[in-house]
Amino acid sequence: MQGVTEYLFSGFAASILFLLISTIRLRIKNEKSNWFWRLMILISGLYLSAVFSLTVSPDFVLHGGGNINLMPFEALSTAFSNPLNFFGNIILFMPLGVLLVLLSNKCQKLHITLLAGAGLSLMIELLQLFGARSTDIDDIILNTIGTLCGFIIAKIILYRLPHLRKKVGILKQVDGKYYRKRHDAGGIVVLVVFVLVAVYITGYTEKSDHLQSAEVSNQDIEVSEQSPKMQTEEISEAISATNAYLWNISSNTILYDKESNQQIAPASTAKMLTALTVLDYCDEDDKVTVGQEVQQIAEDASRAWLYPGNELTIRQLLDALLLPSGNDAAYALAVYTGRKICSDDDLSIDEAIRAFVKAMNEKAADCGADDSNFINPDGYDADGQYTTAYDLARIARKFLKSKTLCAIAGSYCISDDWLSGQQITYNNTNELINPEGQYYYQCAIGLKTGNSEKAGSCLVSSAYIDNDLYVCVVMGSTEEGRWTDSLTLYNAIEQ
Repeated sequence: MQGVTEYLFSGFAASILFLLISTIRLRIKNEKSNWFWRLMILISGLYLSAVFSLTVSPDFVLHGGGNINLMPFEALSTAFSNPLNFFGNIILFMPLGVLLVLLSNKCQKLHITLLAGAGLSLMIELLQLFGARSTDIDDIILNTIGTLCGFIIAKIILYRLPHLRKKVGILKQVDGKYYRKRHDAGGIVVLVVFVLVAVYITGYTEKSDHLQSAEVSNQDIEVSEQSPKMQTEEISEAISATNAYLWNISSNTILYDKESNQQIAPASTAKMLTALTVLDYCDEDDKVTVGQEVQQIAEDASRAWLYPGNELTIRQLLDALLLPSGNDAAYALAVYTGRKICSDDDLSIDEAIRAFVKAMNEKAADCGADDSNFINPDGYDADGQYTTAYDLARIARKFLKSKTLCAIAGSYCISDDWLSGQQITYNNTNELINPEGQYYYQCAIGLKTGNSEKAGSCLVSSAYIDNDLYVCVVMGSTEEGRWTDSLTLYNAIEQ
């Protein structure tokens, strides 16, 4: 998803345009507004921009096929197991209730404000019929409750600050005197339209650049199976990483090599291989019920916050594996896939994991990663588990051939609606593709981070530069160094 800041900027610009048009319109109709109303309009524009960017921005549009729930009050059963969904929907619309009361005389009436809140929520849910997110009647109910809470808060504000009451709404001139206009909510509807259009324009404009990069990562990559050749004028930049490897996949040329054949711990970069192995045996739409296997991860492991009983698809588990780097997702995928490999749904957790890890090592050999051995599906430090920077580059090359995996790894933010009802949003741990971060690199298209005591901070990334596709492996670096090291190597290509 695009950075919310980009949407806030466009929403603010739409609000300014709305104010300019409104000022002209008010003068023509012998009406006027004050500074307080104009301030509330600007704040409302920013608020609506944030709401639309999180719910109906183009990142959620044109995917098609979101789930539809028309059974009310099902959210009550998950109010405490999934409080983010239940209370989040209420909190999301509380500012709307406050702003409506502080903007409009007509919205001083409770039923008008509630209808406005329910109407906006209904519009969002209808738009989500065409998106990847689900449409849920409970969202409308919870949003309306949030609007009610906001209405109460605004009434308390006006009670405690009575001088603000005279500043609410539009004034209309009648017989040379100005009176508070009763029917003044129409302008708010127009503001909603202005901001919504601005959000869509921003989303589609920014998304086109990312789609262009995605097309590169999604295409079939034809690379010679011969050993890569060393560039005659290789990059000589100094980096802090212990092991590194920069490979121009398009020309099959090595540009940088630093101890790339040294055996090292893989950390979570192993999850690239986990994902590849899963897709060899499973369909994206396979339904998985999470079991006790997620309790086997280490206490300090990275998590996607999966719990026994959660139901989700393989695609959603891959989101949980690759973006937040969930070790629990790795084990859930391993057990499901291991049982599928053995055609035995009653296989024990340990037996299923052993079957999966065996398949992982077979997949590594298929990728050309001949100097690697994997012990577990999440890459957590273990005796006898090792890889090399060279092998990880070979695994990354295979990873780039999967449209599904490239789409996930190239996304900074993904929201999912699990089959069991939970709604969750994951941010990618890869700062090179974070448009809001200081290490953002526009050419980057993925791939996977890693961090452990033995491996240090790691990053396997890919970038599309001047029509060539590159893979950069940085291992044994620092938290900041993995970003700066990667950028140093990529920037050297462009010089």
